[in-house]
Amino acid sequence: MNDISRARDEFLESADRYPEAFRRQLGAASRRGFLTAGLGVGAAGLLGACSTKTKKTAAGTDTGSAGTTGSSGSSGASSAASSAAPAEGKAGTDKSDTEKIVNFSNWVSYIDVDDKDKNKRPTLDNFKAATGIEVKYTEDVNSNDDFFAKIHQQLAGGQDTGRDLMVLSDWMIGKLRQMGYLQPLNLDNIPNFKNLLPEAQNPAYDPARKHTVPWALGFTLIGVNLKSAGLTKDQAQQLSIKDMLTDTKYKGKVGYFAEMEDGVGFSMLANGIDPGKFTDDEFAKAVDFIQKARDNNQIRQFTGNDYINDLTNGNYAMCMAYSGDVAQLDDDNLVWVVPQEGMLWFADNMCIPSLAAHKTNAEKFMNYMLDPKVGATLDDFISYIPSMTGADAAMKDIDADALKNQLIFPDAATKAKAHEFMELDLKTLDKYVAQFKEVTG
Repeated sequence: MNDISRARDEFLESADRYPEAFRRQLGAASRRGFLTAGLGVGAAGLLGACSTKTKKTAAGTDTGSAGTTGSSGSSGASSAASSAAPAEGKAGTDKSDTEKIVNFSNWVSYIDVDDKDKNKRPTLDNFKAATGIEVKYTEDVNSNDDFFAKIHQQLAGGQDTGRDLMVLSDWMIGKLRQMGYLQPLNLDNIPNFKNLLPEAQNPAYDPARKHTVPWALGFTLIGVNLKSAGLTKDQAQQLSIKDMLTDTKYKGKVGYFAEMEDGVGFSMLANGIDPGKFTDDEFAKAVDFIQKARDNNQIRQFTGNDYINDLTNGNYAMCMAYSGDVAQLDDDNLVWVVPQEGMLWFADNMCIPSLAAHKTNAEKFMNYMLDPKVGATLDDFISYIPSMTGADAAMKDIDADALKNQLIFPDAATKAKAHEFMELDLKTLDKYVAQFKEVTG
């Protein structure tokens, strides 16, 4: 039995035997998860969720940059994870011909809404008008780990989850793929697949994008309620992660992500540690820094994607935030800030789970979202980075000012402030998640 098979069996056994404990303790994977590799430059070269962090084979032959091994035992990328050929997700009976629907699970605040009717979503309405397919849209992804807990029992039991399409972060995509829970795509239904940026075509978590189409790429940074923080906009732009976690002016008014890569990654930046290459000792130092902030009651709450209300109503003076979420609020009192130490990348992708009942319809929706005009329209609203060629040209006709928006078309200087988290094998990931869970509870 290879390492991936053994890890999968142990994972499933523990989850099935102790589902409630599993739900509480399951490791976290942020929207960013394991962003894999460098970014193209310029508006047309922006990465949409997926360059490939390359690895070395067992024989040492370069297939790109090697994974890293910390001096105190932390392991880098697992070549087994990328080279293994897991079973494909099971195909269900596709009812797309007779049932013109797509059941779609996504994150909160991750799609456009009509200015006059908040219950209407133009992208989905336009897709129905073009294809006759209705998208039954549910915002039920609050964090990758919580969502996995919702669907795991069904997937493990060979049951339809009731979902045809899901948006999950790159790390969780890799995990589901290795477990054989994702169906391979039929590219005959996705001719716009050719529009993917070259950098987006071969991510490590889904080689050759056999199972995924990008949804968006963005940043993890700081969201600030100016009134609650007692800051001007200019003052807020000078904030650091260390300020957020140590300045007593914000005691009890800080929101912090409970997902390991985001939470520990931020702490690493505050302590001068590279999230892309660190040791066990450095990881422990970052965790201890967060523990101290919690012990000092600096952190009000550890959150998933449910931080918006507390930021809006002033319960948080500041919090970790996803870049486009704050921008969408369109509130002069709420601003996004790139911390002085830098920020993190995240990446999200559409995928189709095992036994989905409307696979072809889901693939047609993927195809629709890869149209440059559609992608640009969406990203103009949600303020995230598109992943297809031609989005910058399309944006000129949609909202020329958006070409200057650093959340949608970041320049080289902005991208240089963003960091990715080191790719980890499953064993090391489990160890690190357990350490962080001791802090977050």
